[in-house]
Amino acid sequence: MVKKIINNIEEYIISISLLTMLVIAFANVISRKFLHASWAFTEEITTNLFVLSSLLGAAVAAKRGAHLGLSVLTDFVPQRYQKYVNLISMFSAVLLFALLFRYGIVMVTSQMKYGQTSPALGWPEWVFGLSVPIGAFFLIVRFIQQGVMQFIRKEGN
Repeated sequence: MVKKIINNIEEYIISISLLTMLVIAFANVISRKFLHASWAFTEEITTNLFVLSSLLGAAVAAKRGAHLGLSVLTDFVPQRYQKYVNLISMFSAVLLFALLFRYGIVMVTSQMKYGQTSPALGWPEWVFGLSVPIGAFFLIVRFIQQGVMQFIRKEGN
């Protein structure tokens, strides 16, 4: 049970994010229609949850091996070397998201240091900013996981 939750944690977070976005966006539409008042905070929350959902969705795609690979390169390489091209692709993705993680942490610490707050809710901006390093972390983990699985699978052939 715990293993299933850990293995699918991105999907659970995405589901909660999408449900939250749906409910508050719908409530905002109803409020505008019947109360003639718009809730400014709904845009703030939905935008930031969308960033989180997008990054976690990319992590889910990485976990499933659904990202476009370097098939242009691997198609021209003999099959016995394709696993190494896949490893290079995995290391490149991990490097990219490690940089995103690092700069996400720098962004969050800067937001904490300067006490930035969101315009509508007045919440600390770092609360929303955490979605960048969290998403990058999941992407790193899932690309490594998928890269190792592909390498082992190709090794067995």
